[in-house]
Amino acid sequence: MYIIKNALRNIRRMFTKNILIAIIILIVGFSCVVSLSIKEAANTARQEGIDAVNITANISYDRQKMMQNMQPPTQGEQDGTSQEDMRDKMRESMQNQNLSLDELEVYAKADSVSDFYYEKTMAIGATEIEAIESSSSENFGGPQGMPGRNDEDTTYVEGDFSLVGISSVNALSDFTDGTKELVDGEYLDIEKTHTVMISEDLATYNSLEVGSSIKLQNPNSESETYVVEVVGIYSQVSDQQMMMRQDPANQMYTSANTIDAIEAKTASDNPLTSQVKGTYVLADVDAYDAFSDEVYELGLSDDFTVQSMDVSMYEQSLAPLENLSSFADTFFLVSILVGGAILIVFQFLRVKDRVYEIGVLRAIGMSKLKISLQFICELLIITTVSLILALGIGAATSVPITNQLLESQSVSTNESEMQNMPGGMPQGMGGRQSSEPSGSFIEDSVQSVSSATNWTVVLEIMVIGLLLTIVSGGVATIFIQRYDTMKILQQS
Repeated sequence: MYIIKNALRNIRRMFTKNILIAIIILIVGFSCVVSLSIKEAANTARQEGIDAVNITANISYDRQKMMQNMQPPTQGEQDGTSQEDMRDKMRESMQNQNLSLDELEVYAKADSVSDFYYEKTMAIGATEIEAIESSSSENFGGPQGMPGRNDEDTTYVEGDFSLVGISSVNALSDFTDGTKELVDGEYLDIEKTHTVMISEDLATYNSLEVGSSIKLQNPNSESETYVVEVVGIYSQVSDQQMMMRQDPANQMYTSANTIDAIEAKTASDNPLTSQVKGTYVLADVDAYDAFSDEVYELGLSDDFTVQSMDVSMYEQSLAPLENLSSFADTFFLVSILVGGAILIVFQFLRVKDRVYEIGVLRAIGMSKLKISLQFICELLIITTVSLILALGIGAATSVPITNQLLESQSVSTNESEMQNMPGGMPQGMGGRQSSEPSGSFIEDSVQSVSSATNWTVVLEIMVIGLLLTIVSGGVATIFIQRYDTMKILQQS
C-alpha cells in the first residue's frame, strides 16, 4: 500500500513530466486501438459476409493446367511436324473437357453437397422468326462457351439461338440475382416439355407474346423441327452483354426435359447435342473445402478443378479491407516499436533524474526491489489511465476512420484492377463487355463497416499496456540494481 501511495504522490509531484509520458502512451495506445480495430472489422466482415453467401460450385476443365503441360517445341524442333503434334494434343485435350450428366451426378453424392441441379445448353435454329444481331456479337465459340465445330473438313452449322434447359428453378440464377426479371407470363414448369421463356427484345423483334408458338429447327437438317410455346417473357435488367456468338437476347430458357426430347428426336447423321453444366449447392465454406477434396476421392480427374464464383467474388470484394488490414498490421508494429523505444528512454531519464531519491530510499531501508516496483507502479498507473482514454477515443473514431481509409483503398484497388485488365474490364468480368463499368470491382467490394472496436481489442490493448510497462519498467530495475547507496549520497 505504501508503494501505491508513494507512486501517486510522485505522479502529482512530477506532474509535467508524467503528462508528457501520458500523452505519448495515449498516442501509441490510440494507434494500436485503430490498428487492432481495423483487423477486427476485417475478420468480422469476412465471417458475417461469408455466412450470408449462398455458396454454389461448378466443376470445370483446368485449362491453365493444360496450357502449362503443353510444352512448346525447342528451337531445335521448330518444324511443322512438332508444332502440329502440339496442336493435335491440344485439340484432343479440348475435346475431353466436358463431363457428362452421369459423371456430374456421381459427384453430387458427396456428403458435403446439399443440393444439385444442372442446365443443358444447345445451339439451335428456328423458322419464321429471326435472331437479333448486334455489333457487339463476336465469334468466341458456341453459346455460353460451347466450342464451335468449324473444322475445315465439316459443314456443321451452329444455330442462331441458344436454348438453355434447366433441371430446377434454382438454375435461374440470373433471375434471383437481379440480372434478369420476368415481365410477362410465368416461370417455367420443369416437368413440362416444349415450353420456353424468351427475352423481351426477341419478343418485340418478332411480334411474339405469351402463348405464341415458335418452330425451332435443326440448322443442319431443315426437315427436323420442334414446336415450343412461349410461357414467359423476361427483360435484361443489367446492360452488360456476354461475349458470345449470339446476342444475349437470343437466349431461350426451357426445361432439361425439352432438351432431352429434342436430342432424342434428331437424326443420327445430323445430331443436335447439348453441353451440360452442373451446379452444386454447399452449406458453407467448410462444405466447399470438403467438396473440393471429396470429388477427387469419387474419381474426378486431376484435369478438372472445383470453382465457386460466389466464394471468388466475395473474396474479391474483401480485397480493399484485406489490404487495409495488412496496412494496419504494419502500422501497429511500427507504433509498438517506436512507442516502446520512447518509453524505455523516458524511464531511463526518470531514473537518472531521481538518483538522489533512490539513494535516500535505500538509506532508510527500502529494498531495491521495492524501489523498482514503485517506478513500475507509477508507470502502470499512467499507462492504465492513458490506455483507457485511448480506448474511449479509439472506439468513438475507429469506425469513421476505418470507413474513410476503406473508401480510399477501394478506389485505389479498383483503379489498379482496371489498369491490369484488358480494355479496362473489371477483374472477374473477363467474359463481359460494356461501355460503362457497371458491376465493377468498387461496386461489389466491402466499402464500409458498422463496428470495429470490441472486447477482443480491449483485452489486447490491456495486454499490450502491461507488456510495455513491464519492459520499460525493467529498464528502471536494471539501473536501480546497479546504484550504490553510499556513492549516491556522497556525490549528492
